[in-house]
Amino acid sequence: MELIYIGDKFYPESSSILSPIYEINGSRCDWGFVQIALLKGDYVHIRQATKEEKIFYEKKLLELKEKRLSYEK
Repeated sequence: MELIYIGDKFYPESSSILSPIYEINGSRCDWGFVQIALLKGDYVHIRQATKEEKIFYEKKLLELKEKRLSYEK
């Protein structure tokens, strides 16, 4: 399991739509999956998101926030 860590703010600020961790292929992951993999003895590698990856998820977060605001009006 190879993951990127984008930051803890994404989960609460997106109302749990975004996770703080993603597989390198872009699939959403969570700490529960990491725990299960470790308990099974699987390899888990987590690295910081690159600048480009971080920008991608920051844009997704902004889109979600804008959509939420448009629904609230």
